[in-house]
Amino acid sequence: MSTQNEYQNVCRNIRYLRKANRLSRTAMARKLHITLKTLDLLESGVFPERINIALFFHVNKAFGVTPKRLLTVSIENEAGDLVCGRI
Repeated sequence: MSTQNEYQNVCRNIRYLRKANRLSRTAMARKLHITLKTLDLLESGVFPERINIALFFHVNKAFGVTPKRLLTVSIENEAGDLVCGRI
């Protein structure tokens, strides 16, 4: 899988996790310790050049999604296994 595909997976997965857990954009940004602008970029499919690696750990802590899964799978396609807050 190419790096670009992995970045797109991250963007789609973050958007899906927010919507599946019925979080506002502000609440999601706070949960992931990122700015609202960064969240907006991610959700629009733009992976910021200077994203902090801590984002992956915050996603893991908040939603139980490992960095590897965040990068390599479409969580939305696994939605049948999703229990909000626990994956």
